Amino acid sequence: MKHQSYVTRALKARDPRYARVLGKLGYDTTAMAAEAVEGAKAGESGESKPDLDALRDTYKQVIGKQPFHGWDAETLAKKIEERRAAK
Repeated sequence: MKHQSYVTRALKARDPRYARVLGKLGYDTTAMAAEAVEGAKAGESGESKPDLDALRDTYKQVIGKQPFHGWDAETLAKKIEERRAAK
């Protein structure tokens, strides 16, 4: 087994705290910097998103089958409205 240093294991952890501290020490990678920025943007938005589980349940009731797991809330809501408008 290859010996791994603390820094190597910390960089693989994908914890934004490690990315921030190790970045200041000069070990920052572009992937970790991008994830830290995306995480900060996601946390600062004050909008309340529709409950994805509730939309999936509604989709199942309206359409009659399970929704694709990769769909986001916007796509599910659009498909539900399209079906309701068609009826």
